[in-house]
Amino acid sequence: MRVIAKRSLVEYGRSHADAAAPLMEWYGNMRKCSAEHMGELRQTFGSADSVDDCNEFVCFNIKGNNYRLISAVHFNTQTSYIHEVLTHAEYTKKYVKRRN
Repeated sequence: MRVIAKRSLVEYGRSHADAAAPLMEWYGNMRKCSAEHMGELRQTFGSADSVDDCNEFVCFNIKGNNYRLISAVHFNTQTSYIHEVLTHAEYTKKYVKRRN
């Protein structure tokens, strides 16, 4: 799968050094992934989960759930657009409130 905005992962890793290697590991695994739907994506990334009811964004746990990577995954074009990387606390504050 093609991953758009690797630079955002690198930049986040600069400000969160403990996340740098796990983010690059995710990037490498995502580049190798050829999932055609969410079920197949979960075979590679067990923690992959939809952020919203529309399945617009997918959330990936990074570094043992310390960080959350939010990406728009387009299975039809085999492209993943990185939306943002957040700490677990930032993710909870921003996205969990929306669900409730």
